[in-house]
Amino acid sequence: MANLEREIAGEVLRSARLGASGLGLRFDRVVGRVLGDLRAFAEQAVPEPLGVALTLTAPIRLPAKTLEAVRARIQALTAQGRAAEDLRETLHGNDLRLRLVRRAAGRPKLIGFVHSPDQDAARLLDLAARGLEGERGAPEA
Repeated sequence: MANLEREIAGEVLRSARLGASGLGLRFDRVVGRVLGDLRAFAEQAVPEPLGVALTLTAPIRLPAKTLEAVRARIQALTAQGRAAEDLRETLHGNDLRLRLVRRAAGRPKLIGFVHSPDQDAARLLDLAARGLEGERGAPEA
């Protein structure tokens, strides 16, 4: 799964003319497993035409508990159907940001970035959302 995460991140970042290393993105086994499980969950749980952009700080020390908590937040957000308001929360020591967006055809239902705590989560969330929406270019600074 880590290769899929890198591929998606690479595509989004290339379109924004940015590099993954400069953004503090993580691609270890735990990250790949958590994001892969969340993507599979989103494919079933998120209604059309919505998608979920998310950021999570690393390291993920309690992956199973964090995964369950993020799934619950995704379910709650999609039940409300709010596509404009970000959810910000700390789960098991990891800062989470979630945003529902109108997803472009052919895009996955979830794009997530796990990053170093010192990185700009709002900017990464904007990049993930743009990847779902199919937009090109970096977000405004």
